[in-house]
Amino acid sequence: MPNPYPTTHPVGPADSNNSKGPGGVTPAPPTPSENDSFASPSLSSSPIPLSLPPHHPLSPQSSSPSPLPPPVSSSSDSGTASSGVNSTASGRTGSAAIGQLFPTTAIAGNQVAGNDSSTDSRPTETTPVPAAVKNAKITDNYAMFEDVHAMMFVGFGFLMTFLKRYGFSSVGFNFLLSAFVLQWSTLTGGYILYWNKETKKSYIDIISLINGDFACAAVLISFGVVLGKMSPLQYFIMAFIEIVAYEANCLFVYQFLRATDVGCSITVHIFGAFFGLTVSWINYRKETKEAEEKEGSVYQSDVFSMIGTLFLWLLYPSFNAVFAVDEGKLRAIINTYYSLTASCIASFAFSALVTKDKFKMVHIQNSTLAGGVAIGTLADYIIQPWGAILVGGVAGSVSVLGYRFLTPFLANYLRLHDTCGVINLHGIPGLISGLGSVLAGGLATKELYGDGLEKLFPAGRSPQQLAAYQAAATGTSFGLAIVSGIITGVILRIPIWNVPTADEMFDDDMPWDLPKDDDDDYTMNGNTTAGQFRPSTNQAYENSLEMQAREKKDEDY
Repeated sequence: MPNPYPTTHPVGPADSNNSKGPGGVTPAPPTPSENDSFASPSLSSSPIPLSLPPHHPLSPQSSSPSPLPPPVSSSSDSGTASSGVNSTASGRTGSAAIGQLFPTTAIAGNQVAGNDSSTDSRPTETTPVPAAVKNAKITDNYAMFEDVHAMMFVGFGFLMTFLKRYGFSSVGFNFLLSAFVLQWSTLTGGYILYWNKETKKSYIDIISLINGDFACAAVLISFGVVLGKMSPLQYFIMAFIEIVAYEANCLFVYQFLRATDVGCSITVHIFGAFFGLTVSWINYRKETKEAEEKEGSVYQSDVFSMIGTLFLWLLYPSFNAVFAVDEGKLRAIINTYYSLTASCIASFAFSALVTKDKFKMVHIQNSTLAGGVAIGTLADYIIQPWGAILVGGVAGSVSVLGYRFLTPFLANYLRLHDTCGVINLHGIPGLISGLGSVLAGGLATKELYGDGLEKLFPAGRSPQQLAAYQAAATGTSFGLAIVSGIITGVILRIPIWNVPTADEMFDDDMPWDLPKDDDDDYTMNGNTTAGQFRPSTNQAYENSLEMQAREKKDEDY
């Protein structure tokens, strides 16, 4: 669960003042109206038991005087509602303050219409789930959930199909790992982030599903670093361990530091990138150098990869805005929109600059997305459109330069092989986002944000403290990624995981039953060998010498 406590709703212990809810916000009295609605503990089915952390207001261990704060409705006129954590739910008519299932989680748009605000209809041990809850209409959050879901399965999946002989594995294992992580992150997140020993319960709702997709993103980023160099079993072991470390990192960043990270550039991109890079460095083998000829792309595989790029580019505003609330959601969409356009323009410009007036497809496939990563943590900050354009332009240009100079340097001198150039798309832009939030947090004042200051940041922190906590969160994610990556890398070096040989690297021939076309020709990503169902690596290359010669001219790929 990448963001169990949305960054616009910092989580902290309940206020000692009995008249206030958690975080020091005084709940408004409920006002019955036909538009009143409440956050649904379950969107389409009965709640599924997991649990809540001790500090949670619903937890019996909480110091809050009342385990169930009164539900509060909001209106589009005021745009505010008490959520119990220095923030509000969605400002439109009918949106609910989050005082039912996740008082510390913003669930904008998950409403149950027609409830009487004077009656607490939340399910308990003996109260069945109301029919209105079971049949709740899913609105804004489900639309954004579908966007994020498509990014994981279509965006990431096709983005990695650039390898000319590893297309089946790229999109297939992306599919399998994502499905596995969705389930595994639900379990680990439930125990690490929400588990309560007394009630032994939590609930799964639309936000839980979105959190699962964010966990997928972290794993798929790491997957991109080691793509083609490990066996399917190794991919599974890596994902299994990474999710546990990832959830622990989220627990520290969001619950203890209470840092803001609405687009999860700190907890997803930084963590996933440097975790994968560390695993790759620990597991470097000389066979990788021997198999590098198969690491290239062909015309058709690059076109397929661009499908993933376009899906990610178009849907990225939803990824960065799904956890934002009120006016912060609009800011997140606008800032991401302009940052992406700037990184696109900068990527084309710098690609032509470093390749002597020609565009390089690897830059367009990846660096154009760097703006979405770099703006993630500060997406809902007030930075003005020119600030978003500046962030995106810097991220796009730095990403292209990284593909041109940094990736070859790491491979040749530090024995750190990065198949997809993840450090250039996720690692460095993620650090830019974290450092940008330090700067923007240090400039956050009451005069600039008005009443929105306490919606975005924990109450009582000075701008200097906000900057310090953002820096601490960035450093924590980076450090924990390195430590957990070393542990995982050492485990994966144990010679029991069916490690691929040099001939099997970057090749679908080992894990897949490859098809043949109608003319008994084997075809995959532009490589065709006549009369054979499953050609050897050498035979396949003999039929693509012309393509290899063209690729070898570009030594910096």
